Amino acid sequence: MHFLHVPTPAFLRSPLAALAGLVLAFVPAAPALAQGMEGFQALDRIVAVVDDRVITQREMEAEIMQLGDQVDLASMSPADRERLAERVLDRMITEAAMLERADKVGIQIDDTRLNEALNGIAQRNGLTLSQLRDAVVGRGQDWAGFRDGIREQMMLEELQKREVYSQINVSDRDIDAWIEQRTGASADQTEYRLAQILVAVPENASPEAVEEARERAEDIRENLADGADFAKVSAERSDALDADEGGDIGWRDAGRIPSLFLPVVQDLEAGEVSEIVRSPNGFHIVKVVDTRTVTGGASVTEYRTDHVLLRPQGDRDPEATRELAERLRQRVIDGEATFGEVAQEFSDDPGSAQRGGDLGWSNPEELDPAFAEMMQSVDRDEISPVFESQFGFHFLRVNDRRVRDISGEDLRNQARNAIGERRADEELTKYTRRLRSEAYIENRLSDTVNDASGQRAIGNNQR
Repeated sequence: MHFLHVPTPAFLRSPLAALAGLVLAFVPAAPALAQGMEGFQALDRIVAVVDDRVITQREMEAEIMQLGDQVDLASMSPADRERLAERVLDRMITEAAMLERADKVGIQIDDTRLNEALNGIAQRNGLTLSQLRDAVVGRGQDWAGFRDGIREQMMLEELQKREVYSQINVSDRDIDAWIEQRTGASADQTEYRLAQILVAVPENASPEAVEEARERAEDIRENLADGADFAKVSAERSDALDADEGGDIGWRDAGRIPSLFLPVVQDLEAGEVSEIVRSPNGFHIVKVVDTRTVTGGASVTEYRTDHVLLRPQGDRDPEATRELAERLRQRVIDGEATFGEVAQEFSDDPGSAQRGGDLGWSNPEELDPAFAEMMQSVDRDEISPVFESQFGFHFLRVNDRRVRDISGEDLRNQARNAIGERRADEELTKYTRRLRSEAYIENRLSDTVNDASGQRAIGNNQR
């Protein structure tokens, strides 16, 4: 039930990009359910019920194992593992509630559409459908389960388009104001790379529940003040849908930051963390990861880039993966192999590997922040140092740059998309909260039931 991350190219930030962009290297292998998870039982008992759906212990553990890149599972205390399990289960409950809604409104993905999506995935990886199936099975996954996972993601995307995104209206006045702000007399403007931690508050929550959520937020804020890593705390304790990605919500200019957060963000320096911010959705803690000054106007700098990606896999741990990347980079620098030869033989991004690492022209705004930052920092024809993104270890080469003017209808479309993205974030959060409030949810980890009339304890005897 995990939201599959299917970006294209391999390190674009959008978590619900076109399914044809799935890179096989990032399809999670079937987890060894108890390996490295001392304290979690392998029993496949039911841990939650959402209307007609059940979530099992085994499914929850599989989700937890997929967090291995963000959280050091082996060194976590039993109490920390229990809290992590609660956070993961809560996210799975949200997805289950959305799938239940998709069923109720008649959203179906027939085999024809599913096979088209799977063919797109295969083509993006330079494979036939049969080869994709063999690769999935070879990684220990059940092919039928893989198909079901893709079908569920397509249902979730269709639901969000139909009931959230299609309801968002952006007026001409909104667009005019955005363009005036971006291209007005003040040519230079500040952009902020933001991350957040959310402690959610259910709709119609009792004063006691609100106070409990506030106390959780205060405890998290104290941990951050004591030096805890923001991304790690987000993965372990945030209720936000982007928690698994360290809470990263990317670069935003002032026009794309919710008005509730804008004054808070503008008062922070890079690296600083806000005090607790109350919203209708709960309690937020915002971090300004970085800031930058950009020149306003209707233009964008694009980059023609090659890259090699290596990701930890099998018995090659992160340290060994970085060392291999360093050796391959040095081979290119020493002239022992060309960049394209190394990419074709070793890169774990099949889509670009077959083109010698060529990614084509890219807009930094659409890329993983770590990749975009490195791409913008190196000189033309220079081979970058090895660096890490959320997808693995890379080195890259910028072959060319160009400035593309944006004017007229393109600029208005950019404004419409930016405003829509900001509102979509807000509306999707409200939408999922409403679905949860209307669903029957029995959470056996927290011993609570939501029966659309409030929460109540269900007692340990139902564990």
